[in-house]
Amino acid sequence: MTKPRFQILVCDGPSCGVCHGSDALLELISEYGEASEALRGRVDVTNLTCFGRCDEGSNMMVRPLAEGEDGSVEPDFDKLTGVRGLYLGMDEDRVRRMLDEHVG
Repeated sequence: MTKPRFQILVCDGPSCGVCHGSDALLELISEYGEASEALRGRVDVTNLTCFGRCDEGSNMMVRPLAEGEDGSVEPDFDKLTGVRGLYLGMDEDRVRRMLDEHVG
C-alpha cells in the first residue's frame, strides 16, 4: 500500500519570515524530508504569504494530498473546511516532531 503524500504550507509573510524565522524552518523541512527514507518523495513544501495568525508564528499547515494532486501550488482554501493540521509557534524541535508524528 502506498503511503499518503502531504503538502506543507509554510508562512513566509513578514512576521513569520523575518521575526519568527520560517525561512530556516522551510530549509529544515526540505533537508529532513530528503534525509528521511520514510518521508522522501512524500512531502511537497509550498510558501504561503499569511495565515492571519502573525503573533503566533512561525505557522504552517499540513494537509494530505489527493491522488494526482499538485502539491506545489496553494490549495483552494474554500474546499479545506474541516481540514486539521494548522501548526502555530513552530520551532525546529516542533517541526521534527510534526514530520515524524503527523507526516511520517
